[in-house]
Amino acid sequence: MLKYLLALIFIPALLLFNSCGGPAPIPTYIHIDSVGLHTFPSIDGTNSHIIPDAWVYVDNQLVGAFELPATIPIPESGSHTLQIAGGIKENGTSAERQAYPFFTTWSTPVNLVPGSRTVYHPIVQYLASSHPFDWLENFEGIGKSIIDSLGSDAPLIKDSVNPFEGHYCGSAYLVPTVAIPLPHFQCQSATAFAKPPLGLDCYLEINYRCNNKFYVGLINVANSTNIIYVTFNPTDVWKKMYVRLTDVLAGIPVGGSFHVYFGMDADPSVPRPEMHIDNLKLIH
Repeated sequence: MLKYLLALIFIPALLLFNSCGGPAPIPTYIHIDSVGLHTFPSIDGTNSHIIPDAWVYVDNQLVGAFELPATIPIPESGSHTLQIAGGIKENGTSAERQAYPFFTTWSTPVNLVPGSRTVYHPIVQYLASSHPFDWLENFEGIGKSIIDSLGSDAPLIKDSVNPFEGHYCGSAYLVPTVAIPLPHFQCQSATAFAKPPLGLDCYLEINYRCNNKFYVGLINVANSTNIIYVTFNPTDVWKKMYVRLTDVLAGIPVGGSFHVYFGMDADPSVPRPEMHIDNLKLIH
């Protein structure tokens, strides 16, 4: 039922009689199984993506947002332009679904025939204007672009045990001791990033796996204040999240800069807390 609840404009013409009192016109149906992503590894990094929704437009007019796979009625006929944008779960929550602003919109001319059903296989790319990304870290190079924060009880290491892809991921392991029964971990980007101009979206993409909650936030360079933003819940399998930083960046002054940081506080019910991260992309 969710895929139908997602529709922002669910084609009222299909639900009502027309103004002359006759039945609604027979729609044309399109079917979309998935929205793919084409990447150029040298500039885009990983092809890892989660695109659960399609935002469908006809001649630049929004038809609706639909959870995939979906068969979608279009109350049009004849020659038109069909456009499909890839939709994400912002911050990993089903209540915050958006068309990802850094993907292109797939587009094709179509001849819509009422009563027909056509399958489409849209593929999107990263927008050229989003390059170069502010930050790309896949832990495969020599060294890493993340440093341990002062006061952390454990380091972030390049780890070859069960990486998401490739040979390495970034991992932190907390070992409770008598002296430190509830250890804390924190690391941060080695680079301080300039706050994007007002009005521009900013996202952090991340693959992650953990058995203990951890969080991501920003460090305001001007006053060294930590701003916790999104918490990641334990998961035995690797997952992907698109973290929208636009709102939290409001706490950074215009012309200011920030570090991205990751933190984890040991849960007393978890014998050996651990977190694993990979394929970090900071994009605005």
